Amino acid sequence: MTVRDDVMAILNGEKPERVPWLIYANLLPRGSIERKLREMGLGLAIGCSVYRIIRPHVKIKEIIENGYLYRVYYTPIGKVYEKYRIGLKRGTGGSWRVEYLIKKDDDYEIVKFIIEDTEYEPYYEEFLLIERDLGDDGIIFAWGDYTPLMKIIIELMGFKKFAVEIHRNPEKIKELIEIIDKKEREMYKIIAESPAEIVKVGDNIDSMLVSPKHFKEFCVPYYNAYSDILHSKGKIVISHMDGRLRILKDLIAQTKLDAIEAFTPPPMGDLSIKEAKKAWKGKVIWINFPESTFVYENEKLAEFTKKLLKEIAPGDSFILSITEDPPPEHFWRAMMVITKTLNEYGKYPIKL
Repeated sequence: MTVRDDVMAILNGEKPERVPWLIYANLLPRGSIERKLREMGLGLAIGCSVYRIIRPHVKIKEIIENGYLYRVYYTPIGKVYEKYRIGLKRGTGGSWRVEYLIKKDDDYEIVKFIIEDTEYEPYYEEFLLIERDLGDDGIIFAWGDYTPLMKIIIELMGFKKFAVEIHRNPEKIKELIEIIDKKEREMYKIIAESPAEIVKVGDNIDSMLVSPKHFKEFCVPYYNAYSDILHSKGKIVISHMDGRLRILKDLIAQTKLDAIEAFTPPPMGDLSIKEAKKAWKGKVIWINFPESTFVYENEKLAEFTKKLLKEIAPGDSFILSITEDPPPEHFWRAMMVITKTLNEYGKYPIKL
């Protein structure tokens, strides 16, 4: 079986030949060591948009100044801007948003205008080209978007302002969620008609950012609504939940998601594989190998890898992957240790 075969077997509830081992393609520098790792079974995971965004009445201008990128949105009712720190070193994502579109009350109406002015049109050509080029060396998934609440927290105003606004202006937040949701349903209908088999719905969930109360009210219903749209066309629906999930685990179980992607166990996350497996029966657990372990000495890292394999045994509901930025100074050494260990012990069923 190929890497792709193993991933799709897991996602379809079938038996793989090996526990899949993947890395986001953008996190894997190309070269001779990369070639060795891939020959040893490391596969690629690639995200691709299957739609285009059109905003007929919004103009966007980008300005780079003193290591920052300013993206300014001009609308008939005013302008807003966001600010990014750029040129960051490898392992930090390359850029970081430091100012958000919503800074003051007047910005709400402008951002609402931008969202309501958004139109989506199908664009499947790039997806098909990437799928052709990738072949059986991994999987490609279609990007969705953040659920409305997480879009507000991560893209529109940041966590600190959201923590204030949900108490000071709860009606404004709820109205924004409704507007985003209406547009996202249009988007997911287009994605549902695409050639993609797997669709990712956001979301960077972490219980330090979203409480059980808010997750229940503002996340679960939207995961389920978008999953219904996508399931109606046979899609596999996953969501990126890479944070601390212990106090959210039972609510996550109530979602119609097929897989919890980027799940990060201890020592970085706060929910064990054993607990996740018990809570999320019927869901695939798509594990992010905790990047803090990359600093371990080789023997300790190999033992951690074997321990992880024991926890997921026999391995028919799990995918292992790298979904976050590991420390670059330890990257190649650690990847070789992990891949060799998985190559030796990761055959299904795991018998460690």
